[in-house]
Amino acid sequence: MTDWQVHQRHPTAQQPGGGVEWYASSTGAAQYGAGSYGYEMPASGGGGGAAYGSFEDEAPLLEELGIDIPAILSRTRSILTFRLAGHDMANLDMGGPLIFMAMLGFAHLLVGKMHFGYILGWMVVGSGLLWFVLNSITGTEDPDAKQLDLYSCTCLLGYALLPLVGHALLALLLPRRSVPSMAAAALAVVWAGQTASRLFCRRSPLLDGQQSCVLYPCLLMYSSFALLSLY
Repeated sequence: MTDWQVHQRHPTAQQPGGGVEWYASSTGAAQYGAGSYGYEMPASGGGGGAAYGSFEDEAPLLEELGIDIPAILSRTRSILTFRLAGHDMANLDMGGPLIFMAMLGFAHLLVGKMHFGYILGWMVVGSGLLWFVLNSITGTEDPDAKQLDLYSCTCLLGYALLPLVGHALLALLLPRRSVPSMAAAALAVVWAGQTASRLFCRRSPLLDGQQSCVLYPCLLMYSSFALLSLY
């Protein structure tokens, strides 16, 4: 026993991860509380919910989406009665055109035609082409020409689509490609084209006296939507 001396040593905990001490004692664990990470628990009580707001203080969903139902109804009434007020042209929106395009697609869906993609695509392409034509007429140097941007052209063409929506609903009751149906389609195209040309001339003073030049491309565009309802 002289060559072999047994030295008693206190056992130490095996430290994982290369000797990093993860947990030392109960007193050391208090150092790693929530306060050490810069996070403070919110105080409990009735005032905690007020810091985050409440559902009663939030705006309505339609207002957050930018859809003004009274303004849409006012512009729709103006199109139906040909009384185009100045305040209807001041603040345009895409809510009404999207509703009218959805109604037109739903009327085609009732007869088994899935035309939602065609309607949306033709509206986007037609608005871009008409915007290019109108800017070629008015030019881009005048400050009034900025009122006819692509967004305004799309909104005005979408609102003027309302007569064709009525024709699509009327076509559900009339025989396909009959004389009454074609006559109603022609009336709807002329109505929509006249309304759109008046809207553009009212929107931009530079188009004053050139309504016939604006009417022709509008009639071509709305004729394509009428053909969707007929065929």
